[in-house]
Amino acid sequence: MKLGTIALPVLIIFSSLSLTGCWDQEYLKDLHLAYGVGIDIANDGRIQETVELIIPPEIEQKGTTSEIHTSYGLNLRSASNEMRNRVRGNIRFLKNGFQLLGKSAAEQGLYSNLDVNFRDPNNPTSNVRAIIAEGKASDMLEQKTVGELKVGEFITHKIESLEEMSIFPKETLDTVFRYLKDPGQDFALPYIALEGDEIITRGLALFHDQYYSGMLNPDQSILLVLLKGQKGKNARFTKKIALDYPDNIEEYITINVGLKKVKRKFKVSVSADKSVEVHLELKLQAIVEEFPGKRSLKENDLQKVNQAFSEILTKETKSVVEEVQKANCDIFGVGRKLIAYHHKVWKDKNWPKDYRKVHFHPKVDVKIIDTGIIE
Repeated sequence: MKLGTIALPVLIIFSSLSLTGCWDQEYLKDLHLAYGVGIDIANDGRIQETVELIIPPEIEQKGTTSEIHTSYGLNLRSASNEMRNRVRGNIRFLKNGFQLLGKSAAEQGLYSNLDVNFRDPNNPTSNVRAIIAEGKASDMLEQKTVGELKVGEFITHKIESLEEMSIFPKETLDTVFRYLKDPGQDFALPYIALEGDEIITRGLALFHDQYYSGMLNPDQSILLVLLKGQKGKNARFTKKIALDYPDNIEEYITINVGLKKVKRKFKVSVSADKSVEVHLELKLQAIVEEFPGKRSLKENDLQKVNQAFSEILTKETKSVVEEVQKANCDIFGVGRKLIAYHHKVWKDKNWPKDYRKVHFHPKVDVKIIDTGIIE
């Protein structure tokens, strides 16, 4: 037998004996996993942190339980330290699915309240959603359950579902951090509210720099997501369309433009007088999902529906653009284009003031390509 054949197993055995094991291991039973975190500004100006903790079961046959805890501090780190003093066991944010910020906290700026997430490697950011609550985030989390779901599970599922419906863009703490560091790009976040015992969707919260500055309703939010060149699996619009039938009925027609590829044109140019022009166009392929009329949609009808939807959505797109400019939210990254391709013009601009002077030319073209399985 060769010496090398004997030496290798011996080396492996001695190496194994010298291993000391994992010095930094933590047992799940000793941890409290934070599923959702709420941040508010308390009446005395301190940071109020509310956390939903998921408590592992003592035996496998039982399910997890949840606890809601609140703490206060001069900043988020001190509030988190106070939170750890209040609960039994350590808190880990490994399962943190979202950070919910009350509107008052968003109005005072996101950076200071999110800074600890970017500094602490133990806090996940890549798949953590940032969400704005219309009132206090704590009020929402203190619901504890929504139906049979824990409140954190419900909010997480709700956000993911509305992303698939193209109402919310897929933004995480990572993407928000990049926007906060980019002078030429703003952003929008999911905006939800507590109405009675229900958690409902308000639309999108618009931001200028790090500050909440306005909002869009759900229909406007879908258009904004499409105008940004994003979409989920579905993007539906229901509009009242006049088809000039003999009985002069105006039909409510639902189309879905999320099932096919969206063609987007976004061009930023600078005129001789240094004014900024933006051409923002969408070409949408639509599928009719609901047409409750007594007769089928014929070729002539389709042309009318195409034209009507194109005119309606173009008009609504102009309204969306007006709202984001009113909020001073450079959601499309016009400033980013100027930095990249018209840098001298960018340097001469006072963008927080000049963005509202940008001339947008939006246009939406809708073409129905399928009317469904019913002829």
